[in-house]
Amino acid sequence: MIDECSVKDALGPLIEVDTSNPPGKNSRRIANILREQLASTGCKFKLVRSPLDRFEALSKEVDGISGERVNLIATLDRGEGKTMIFNAHVDVVPAVGEWTKPPFNLTKAGDELFGRGVSDDKGPLAMFVLVIKELAETPGWRGKIILVATVDEEIGGYTGLGYLMDGEVISGDYCIVGDGDIDSISNAANGCLVFKLTIKGKSVHSSMNWLGVNAVDKAAKLITRLEAYNKILNTRKSKVQTNSEKGVTCLTPSLTVGLIRGGTKVNIVPDSCKLEVDRRVIPEENKLEAIKEFKKILEELKRADKDFNYDLHVEGLHNSFYVREDNELITTACRVYEEITKRKGRILGTLGCLDTSYVAKHGIPVFTFGVSRVESSIHGIDEHAKIKDLIDFGYIVKETTQRLLR
Repeated sequence: MIDECSVKDALGPLIEVDTSNPPGKNSRRIANILREQLASTGCKFKLVRSPLDRFEALSKEVDGISGERVNLIATLDRGEGKTMIFNAHVDVVPAVGEWTKPPFNLTKAGDELFGRGVSDDKGPLAMFVLVIKELAETPGWRGKIILVATVDEEIGGYTGLGYLMDGEVISGDYCIVGDGDIDSISNAANGCLVFKLTIKGKSVHSSMNWLGVNAVDKAAKLITRLEAYNKILNTRKSKVQTNSEKGVTCLTPSLTVGLIRGGTKVNIVPDSCKLEVDRRVIPEENKLEAIKEFKKILEELKRADKDFNYDLHVEGLHNSFYVREDNELITTACRVYEEITKRKGRILGTLGCLDTSYVAKHGIPVFTFGVSRVESSIHGIDEHAKIKDLIDFGYIVKETTQRLLR
């Protein structure tokens, strides 16, 4: 039975393992805990370590990562039939800031559970464990259920679900990615590009600054242009609706200058300034076109100012994706959602980028569904989830799976 006690028993040991990313350590440790939790179900287990060359490529893009990358695949096999994939990621963002509760211990306060990863993404992972335990003892379904607990979602999923899907290590007929909101079934999401720029200048003593080229000044000109460009992006609207509590009614592209580093000393004209820019891409946009638009801005500045020089490196993280609302998986989940919660099942896109895109890329019907709410403080201080939402998530996933695996 999925109840408060079983939820805490399954989730507590996962929260206690610090899988903050970066650095992204302890994936083998948490995989072994999951294997122990599922030992009585009859699942077959496989630990898949991401290849070293794939990790090395990732380490060139992301600072501060270390440790092996181990993905767990647990398969419950009932013979011939269709295959349902459950996916959740084991890594979490670092627990920075002044928490009022210990981030790596599961804590109850009222009707909520607190801890880093309770909403994103160890809560859904623990619920998948409980669902498999329940279905292992439930007659009437056939086929396979594959739990895939993956690494590195927080930094793009390249060594996690991306590797497993692109390498055809796993495949299935349906997939539920447990990484989202409790109030909707998510059939789409934005993609993400990261533009890493080095604006080049020329250092001189600040008392003779007219002899140098101030890279920070040049970066400021670019930031002003990007602010205007972001306003243009915000006027573009996807056909995919999203949760209006987040400030928009449909998926919307955006651009954010997230990091800036320039200068070495106050009396030296900076010879370089580094920027990192986040670009969110709606399903109707093309990533290559988005890159071309960004480069056009840079080249316009360069033509207008002979001293504007730069190096650009582009990282493509998750792609956007869209799955039709009338897909059998999504319509089934919506019906089950309404039966269990007594609320209308909404089909909405999500503004964040997700590992779900790796599944959709291969034509597998998939949706994202989780336990978080706007107020859950995902990636923030005192992350939490409601106990009832965790329980509801478990029963919705269980019933949806039973109806499709017959």
